[in-house]
Amino acid sequence: MLFTNLVQANLKTRVLGQQIEYYTRLESTNSEAWEIINEGAKSGALVVTDNQFSGKGRANRKWSAAPDKSLTFSLLLFPDLDPNLSGWFPIISGLSVQKALLNFDTDVRLKWPNDLILDAKKVGGILCESKVKGNKLKQVVIGIGLNVNETMDDFDGSLQSTATSLHLSTDKFYQRERVLAEILNALEPLFEGLPNNRDMIRTEWESACAHMNESVQFHHGDEIVEGIFTSLGESGSAVLDINGQEDQFYSGEIS
Repeated sequence: MLFTNLVQANLKTRVLGQQIEYYTRLESTNSEAWEIINEGAKSGALVVTDNQFSGKGRANRKWSAAPDKSLTFSLLLFPDLDPNLSGWFPIISGLSVQKALLNFDTDVRLKWPNDLILDAKKVGGILCESKVKGNKLKQVVIGIGLNVNETMDDFDGSLQSTATSLHLSTDKFYQRERVLAEILNALEPLFEGLPNNRDMIRTEWESACAHMNESVQFHHGDEIVEGIFTSLGESGSAVLDINGQEDQFYSGEIS
């Protein structure tokens, strides 16, 4: 069981996580986050569960999580920003996890736009959803799934060669409440600094990127392109050097 009082005891935030909605079992924390908007939830509200049984990933994939061993949570934000900044939310979310885990002597690498990589395997993922009203980005839900204390037996056989956990990487067990608090502590200044801190975010994200200046295959719709990943664009997009010419991609997936 995850104890919300321990999460809040480790928080240094002003807004994020000050309201926590905890569920022992939940279909999807992202779906629940959208539901509690109608119930008067405030910006910074956190939805967390010990057992997410139908989690959502990108492209309608499912995110599997071991009950009581992983972190599955969603954060609700009311940014009131230019909609063109929506692409920065998976970027700052990944960077906040990377920065938080440095406190536990674990250096997670980032894969554009929203994968968390450890020992060349996936240790977590991010799903950001947003709503625009008028000409403003009004509501953002950041969903994060992080494998924390799983053993190899907790992973489906089809995932054992590609997935890992903090425990599998370090042979340590972690207090999930403190890990969660440190992620929120790292995320709040990144969020509150938008859009003026984009250069700093870009520099730090690129330093933590698993495929910076490397040749990648980029799946863009039904098309697969190959190029060198060179940087983040002004909207958090992927910038690839394809045969000597820079192209930006605002959606897609790197394999």
